[in-house]
Amino acid sequence: MITRSFVCFATASLLFCSSVYAGEYFKWTDESGNLHFSDSLGNVPEKYRRQIETKKFDNEEPEPSPTSEPSSLSTPQESLKKARNLKKSRGDEEGEGKQPKRYEVAYKPYEGSAKRVIVSVLINGTVTAPMAIDTGAPGTILSVSLARKLGLFDESHGRLFTMAGGIGGRAPAVRSIIDTIQVGGARTVFVPTTIIKKMSDSFEGLLGLDFVANYSVTIDVRRKVVIFEELPIEPDHPGGHDQEWWTALFKEFASSRTAWKDYSELLDKKIRESMSSVGNEDIEKKDFADYQCREVGKLFDKLNRYAVQNAVPMHWRTY
Repeated sequence: MITRSFVCFATASLLFCSSVYAGEYFKWTDESGNLHFSDSLGNVPEKYRRQIETKKFDNEEPEPSPTSEPSSLSTPQESLKKARNLKKSRGDEEGEGKQPKRYEVAYKPYEGSAKRVIVSVLINGTVTAPMAIDTGAPGTILSVSLARKLGLFDESHGRLFTMAGGIGGRAPAVRSIIDTIQVGGARTVFVPTTIIKKMSDSFEGLLGLDFVANYSVTIDVRRKVVIFEELPIEPDHPGGHDQEWWTALFKEFASSRTAWKDYSELLDKKIRESMSSVGNEDIEKKDFADYQCREVGKLFDKLNRYAVQNAVPMHWRTY
């Protein structure tokens, strides 16, 4: 059982465990009014380059709220480099007589008066919830209420307390892993996730660039549909992810585990050397550090099993 004081200490003790991830992508609108996204300027047709918007995401952006556009949090950036060779890949497939799978999904265009792209999402094959597609978020984000529906706070799941970028500073969050996310026919597996407080009455989470890593995405604003088109499978992307994704995630969990283990040992030494004057605060800190070690250990073990299943090279798992 996690007590209130235990959680209060957690929210005050996590600043040293967060990681920084940054990147940029390009956004443009074609002649039909459709929105397109890419992380490479080379994918932007020449005639649209004067009107492109260059966006950046990192862990200093504010937490999404009903009165602001969805934004990025402190989550691992999953690469969209596969989109860089999309045109060439399409040509290769057409030459072989194969067509990439294409899924159209209707979306809700508004949250009150604010423009959104809100789609129905099936998570872990059990829970369906409205989520907003956020092109500024590198990772997937869930509300606490949705995480509870999914059972992500059960003992069997890793539940690492951390911090996420928020309005006016940083806010407490929880890191976990989702097994599957599906939007229409578009599906991805093994999704590291950040859980934060409620974002909106209209949606229960954000789908970031990690979900669309293996798809070309077009938003048809006239028909109000999102079009997901599968990208060719690349042999050097085990599990659908590049070396950067695997290395960053192993580093995140491993460094967090080491930091909390060292902190626990430091507190243990302090308690043993001060038995006559040890206070409840130090004992509570030690209990929390041990809890964090166990939870991040669960996440690391789950990641490592997934890496083994996908034959990820050992040097990608160094940390």
